[in-house]
Amino acid sequence: MPVPLEHRPRISYGILIVFTLALITLLTTIARSGISGTKESHFSVYSHGFRIGKVTSSNSWNADAASNTLKYSSSANINAYFIVSSYALETHEEALIAKEGTLRYSRSNRENGHSSHVEGILENNAFVVTVTENNASRVFTFPRGDFDYTTMECPELHIKKAGDKMSARLLDLETVEIVTRRYTWVRSEEIPVGPVKYNFRVIDFEDKNKKCRRWIRPDAIGAMVARQDGHGKFGSYSVRMVGYHAR
Repeated sequence: MPVPLEHRPRISYGILIVFTLALITLLTTIARSGISGTKESHFSVYSHGFRIGKVTSSNSWNADAASNTLKYSSSANINAYFIVSSYALETHEEALIAKEGTLRYSRSNRENGHSSHVEGILENNAFVVTVTENNASRVFTFPRGDFDYTTMECPELHIKKAGDKMSARLLDLETVEIVTRRYTWVRSEEIPVGPVKYNFRVIDFEDKNKKCRRWIRPDAIGAMVARQDGHGKFGSYSVRMVGYHAR
């Protein structure tokens, strides 16, 4: 059942929140066996031509047959000061993903002095999300049959070739609601990451809350994101990879 607007958690579409911090995992790579490892990516965040913050994300893939899971974590620190406004965000996000999808998710935010916490778990064939803010908690239940993916699963990498489009029912863990997101594989583009050049897919995606362009490619431990440009309620932003390490 859809959650009434008046009962949904307070949502801010700040500069970085629209990036969804999920830099992200990929279901198709989780199906591979015999692959283990960790990768860490570092990003700079820009808005209105100024560098306003940084993001660090890591993926750890456990190929153990008993667990067969990918652990994702991301931390961000944003401080933006403009002539008529300012924006500050500290956030940490974690998720555990398996072949069947996202198993657990958590996010702690401190945004412009306002703290909140989101905790989600897949249980009894539904994803149950608890949102805590202002010393009060609310619980939202999303039956598994009502959505195709969560935002942690990067469904755009299921598109077959450049020029193709797809749409998906997405459980957006950023806004805690199900949205229909439309994707288009615009083209492919070669981008250097350190001394190596990689071929990235340029993907446009849009739903009722956001419109973005992402440079992304699958790799052995999930997905590599080189860049994301978008526009939110508080203006445009660009997030760009500045460092990458895998082992």
